[in-house]
Amino acid sequence: MIRGAALVTACLLAAAAAGHAAAAQLVIVIDDLGYSLERAERVMTLPAPVTLGLLPFAPKTPAIALRALETGHEMILHQPMESLPAPHARPVAGTLTSTMSASRFTELLDASLRAVPGIIGVNNHTGSRLTQDPTAMRRLMHQLSGRRLIFLDSRTTADTVAYRMAQEAQVPALQRDVFLDHVPHPRAIDRAFQDAVALARQRGRAIVIGHPYPVTLDYLERALADLDADVTVTSLQALVSRDGPATLVRQENPEPPRRSLGQ
Repeated sequence: MIRGAALVTACLLAAAAAGHAAAAQLVIVIDDLGYSLERAERVMTLPAPVTLGLLPFAPKTPAIALRALETGHEMILHQPMESLPAPHARPVAGTLTSTMSASRFTELLDASLRAVPGIIGVNNHTGSRLTQDPTAMRRLMHQLSGRRLIFLDSRTTADTVAYRMAQEAQVPALQRDVFLDHVPHPRAIDRAFQDAVALARQRGRAIVIGHPYPVTLDYLERALADLDADVTVTSLQALVSRDGPATLVRQENPEPPRRSLGQ
């Protein structure tokens, strides 16, 4: 009888462990796609389903979007937004700015959204200036709400109000937890990836943003092939679907968010 009870207990513990093991979910977004079809195809052949962040008016974006639709990869619009002045900052086609009229802002955003068919949401490319502007972010969220799109705050500045404005507009929203290749060196990338995995295990999920640098893709090809069984790579849409249609409430990254170059 004791042996039977012990067996039941063991089964319950195993089931609980399995449930815990399935809880660590990782979303990996690769931004800045649109300039190289070859690199985008390499992203799409990574050994896990990553999310593609496409710049709206980059020359190879149409071809990449078509290939992503064919392969079933999740896509978001990587919308250029105004950054704080910086010597390394370079203008990107389609950048939304705080000085635009409401009509010009809406017109440009609409063109960006139409440039990448099949997207499930939007995140910001740079934007350390614009994402601090409540008026601009309300304007943005109004457009996303009407299209039933998700917003991912890349958190290129600690002073962003984008996530709060998404909540206000009832737009399903998420926040970046870790920049994978803020320092594009294998050891730094590995530290960032391990931080993300630890965060996913602690909270149940973590969102990572990286870029199609060769060093990043080299690392992900190895790391995702050897990912521990208790961590699952999933999609932004799955996180939103799992938590329901309401705007998601996320804890902040315990470390101050790091700004990527040109943000």
